[in-house]
Amino acid sequence: MTATPAETGIRAPSQDAGLAEALVDLSHHVLHLFADAGRDHKLSQQQVELVCAVIVRGSVGMTELGRLLHVEKSNLSNLVDRLEQRGLVVRTRDPNDRRATQVTLTDEGTAVAMKTYQDVAARVRRLLHRLPLDDQRNLAAVARKIVRDEPA
Repeated sequence: MTATPAETGIRAPSQDAGLAEALVDLSHHVLHLFADAGRDHKLSQQQVELVCAVIVRGSVGMTELGRLLHVEKSNLSNLVDRLEQRGLVVRTRDPNDRRATQVTLTDEGTAVAMKTYQDVAARVRRLLHRLPLDDQRNLAAVARKIVRDEPA
């Protein structure tokens, strides 16, 4: 016997008041903000995500970067290779685990990452400025809960 939508937790579009569509639209919009910010520095959207992740966290392991960016290991290696060739990142062995590799920004990479991160943050602030402060706080809390509760 086939399960009903209520039994599976799947709701009809009319039941979620367009929430899924709104989140998809917002996700696309935010990805475009990353891509737009990267153009000035000749960085792809994924490269912007990577340098922003590293500037916020410092040295980051490849496994964690893959999880953060939702990128497969081979694609992540290619992404890091391109940034390494440009002199923006270096790979080093993790001193606590010789099998693990850390990605760290170079001085040039730090400068580019800071400018790019500030550009992305400014673009996001402009996107959200129309919302009342309480709505911004609520959105931040809900977004953190969704991300925290989502299995990697």
